[in-house]
Amino acid sequence: MGPLPMTRTLRRAVVGAAAAALGASALVVTATTAPAAAKPRAFTDEPGDVPAALDITKVKVANTKHAVVVRLTVPGLRRSQVGLVSVAVKARHRPVFVVTKARFDGRWHRVSLVRRDVGAVVRCRDDRVSFGERSITVRVPHRCLGGARRAVRVRAEVLSRASVSQLGDPAPATGVPSDTYPDSRTGLSPWVRRR
Repeated sequence: MGPLPMTRTLRRAVVGAAAAALGASALVVTATTAPAAAKPRAFTDEPGDVPAALDITKVKVANTKHAVVVRLTVPGLRRSQVGLVSVAVKARHRPVFVVTKARFDGRWHRVSLVRRDVGAVVRCRDDRVSFGERSITVRVPHRCLGGARRAVRVRAEVLSRASVSQLGDPAPATGVPSDTYPDSRTGLSPWVRRR
């Protein structure tokens, strides 16, 4: 038998050690180059600019692994006075998608997701708008945003029932309560990285 089995055993040991060293160095490189986990970002809105039942004071955006979650803090929230909740989500290099839940004819309708650039309704399972005691939470899965697993910007709006009833009115009354973050009509929040 001689040297052949010894050579084979030595070769296996050297190859195994090299593979282990390569695997360990790849693990070190991967660990050092992985992006830092992005935390949810919170933005404040001027309190007292609209009636308390609709006044957004804070917007918290979490761009998680599977969804964008936007939580609107409305300390004086009165669901009976809310007529519409709308959140626009813009991912990098993607169109704007708008999630809306509205009350018409005295009842709440299903959540609607619209791709704004073409005005098309997007069918999406698991998108939702939920009301808490002092907050409104909007959740949109990334798969419904064109697979956009990137940084996002948002715009949130809460309208009163009076505002919603006048949406189709050719001459709506001025001064109907609504609150928007950010306050400029066309602006979006700063970027929120994906976690």
